[in-house]
Amino acid sequence: MTDEEKLQRIYAAASELFIQPGYHETQMQMIAQRAQMAVGTLYRLFSGKEALLDYVFLTTLPTTVDRLQTFPLQPVDPRELVRRTEAAYAGWNHQLAGQLSTDFDQLLTALFTAFKRYARYFLILEHNPTVNPALTALYRQQRQEIYQRVGEFFQRQRPNLADPQRNGVIVVDLVFWWCAHKRYDSFETEMARNDDEQMLVVVREMLRRSYQ
Repeated sequence: MTDEEKLQRIYAAASELFIQPGYHETQMQMIAQRAQMAVGTLYRLFSGKEALLDYVFLTTLPTTVDRLQTFPLQPVDPRELVRRTEAAYAGWNHQLAGQLSTDFDQLLTALFTAFKRYARYFLILEHNPTVNPALTALYRQQRQEIYQRVGEFFQRQRPNLADPQRNGVIVVDLVFWWCAHKRYDSFETEMARNDDEQMLVVVREMLRRSYQ
């Protein structure tokens, strides 16, 4: 197994364990066991749990992760992590702004795509708000920005809709719940993953019919 393949396994295992049971409750031994590798291998790639958490955050962002990496990976400068996160959110908001003049189906595509990418990242912050207060604050701001953008879409595209802002909140929260909570933070996580794409199709069709 290549180091890249090991990193992918570690990312999947760590990100899910940082959601449940949580960052502080998760030990490196637990991550190694979930990723099906030796603890020594994990410590060869990461200096510790803090470096692993930073890796999970950076890997989620739609920005280039440095490929010329020296192992074991070390924690990232907090200012750099915030800078990259701000840049990623700015790109997302720019995309959403461009969706205001499109149809509802394209807006849904943008929301489903983004929330599937950020699902575990956001859930880690929701379950561990003090693990990185700066990123938690940025996440709160970004949620409000998304609510606002989708509400603006309804104001423009559905002028007869009562309370477009609340409709925006409901659509955003519904998409996020199915992309994130149902997949990684519910009693039926295994069922949700096995039937994932089919369920998202149903949710999407339900929303489409609701706002025709």
